[in-house]
Amino acid sequence: MRPTIELLLDLVRQGQQLANVELSLVRAELSERGSLVASRLAFLVVGLVLLLVGLGLIFVAAGLALTRLGVPLDVSFLILAVVVLAAGLLLVRAGVKGLKPSRVVPAKSISQISSLLGGLEP
Repeated sequence: MRPTIELLLDLVRQGQQLANVELSLVRAELSERGSLVASRLAFLVVGLVLLLVGLGLIFVAAGLALTRLGVPLDVSFLILAVVVLAAGLLLVRAGVKGLKPSRVVPAKSISQISSLLGGLEP
């Protein structure tokens, strides 16, 4: 039979190892979530730029359409503007969806830590 002090020291060592493993898991999840946030921010920025370009094209098309009613060039500008706006809206939507707080928080680590702490409570 091992002495009580030796058992307590083993318990402390194992607790430290568990804490180190959990911290490395949190770091890995945060790193993974960070790359997700970066890509979603890129979608958001590109979408916003495309929206601005699309709005500019709509204004150009509307101006040309007012001066030249019935000219196919105006219609092509308008169609291009609508396509750019639609693509921009899709990218903005994808970026906003990816930036939800529930997708950024490391859920696995938090649930494991809370279950561990919940298991220690009397």
